[in-house]
Amino acid sequence: MRRHATLAACVVIVLAIAPAFAQQPTPPYPQPVPPAPQPSPLQPGPAVPPPGLAPIAPQLPPSSLRIVPGTSLAGITVGSGLRLILSRFGRPSDVRDTSVDTVYTFSRWGIVVYIQSGKVSAASTTNSLLKLSNELGVGYRVDDVLRAVGRSFREGIVENFPGMIYDDQGIAFGLDRTGVAVVIVFAKNTASRVSGLFPGGAAPPAIAGFPQVAGLRPYSAETNYLSLPGYLRWIVYPASGVWITYAEAARVVQEQQAASR
Repeated sequence: MRRHATLAACVVIVLAIAPAFAQQPTPPYPQPVPPAPQPSPLQPGPAVPPPGLAPIAPQLPPSSLRIVPGTSLAGITVGSGLRLILSRFGRPSDVRDTSVDTVYTFSRWGIVVYIQSGKVSAASTTNSLLKLSNELGVGYRVDDVLRAVGRSFREGIVENFPGMIYDDQGIAFGLDRTGVAVVIVFAKNTASRVSGLFPGGAAPPAIAGFPQVAGLRPYSAETNYLSLPGYLRWIVYPASGVWITYAEAARVVQEQQAASR
């Protein structure tokens, strides 16, 4: 009897507190966060550079980095006007007249432009960024030249370097030992009319005021262990920026020795 009474009391208590629970507000549940809006394919978001990679400063004006035999170099087209060249490359570091053309040197870019009658007749580069079909340029080897351009060349001087002249293709390579030091492009079959290619064309003008070397002892410490013509070439280059040919240096040495007798 007592158990029934206890059970009845529990039922009464539950019935009494049930409405209180029913009146309590339901606790709010966390709402899902909507995804961030994605840029549409027609409106891409701003490009973010990969971390740790700094932008590379261009080493040439915005232009082609291609070398095209007989046609163009660094976007300089054979036959184009001088004004266009100056607007792109700025003031030249040196301007030199020869008997056949005027040579404009743009040292900052490693570019030399040859002008005849106001038009580009040739252009050369010592800049290794420029490439011939991405497989040949300054710094490559003679074997690379032969593989890419062939063997139909004649030996000659290319901007005071011994070199390989492909007159029928309109391109020449000056060599420093077995590596390409300079590349020059010109109209096909016009190598004889470009002052940077000689013999077969006009040599650069003679440099006045050669240093006196006739009284020095060749192959000694005072000539840096070079021959007299070799030493003359070695000391002229820093002052002029031009490597005179060995034959020209030998002629100057002979004239100095004759005058000192």
